[in-house]
Amino acid sequence: MTASETPCERIVTPRWYAVGVQSRKERSACAGLSDKGFEVFLPTRPERRLWSDRVKTFDQVLFPGYLFVRADLDPDVRVEILKVRQVRDLVGRIRGDSRVAWPVPDHEIESLRTVVGAAREVDPIAGLIQGTPVLVGSGALRGARGVVVEAPDGRRRLVVQITILGRGVRVRLEAEDVLGPAD
Repeated sequence: MTASETPCERIVTPRWYAVGVQSRKERSACAGLSDKGFEVFLPTRPERRLWSDRVKTFDQVLFPGYLFVRADLDPDVRVEILKVRQVRDLVGRIRGDSRVAWPVPDHEIESLRTVVGAAREVDPIAGLIQGTPVLVGSGALRGARGVVVEAPDGRRRLVVQITILGRGVRVRLEAEDVLGPAD
């Protein structure tokens, strides 16, 4: 290499990763990661509980034991994430002597954000859903991608999956909202 040549710089785009955290410590893990400068997403839903003298609404975590962090996951960043007291590990697969974190596709996070922000009742579910992927073209869920399933009550539901966790959320969907198959 001559003096006028410069080495190629590594261009990295931060990705979303699922982070396993201690049960019932999702909010404190979220705060700890946020304090370190990470972009964090902890999906919640309102849940009404009946007390002896009143009804109270709480924000319930959609995926207990998990949250999402956006990061350029080099070894130093991984260590910073794992230093947060409530964090157990990044969700991934063991390869050789180490665990490799799997990124969560951006469209899954965006769809989940759309559903959570849509002021509709969401129903968390476990297990991967079989079916045709769709894109919602109108209504409060516009832009969300998911799978349409038929509920036991005969109503249609849109399921937004977080594939890496094998979990998702289900929300009531109007048939006219569906634009068509997602790519």
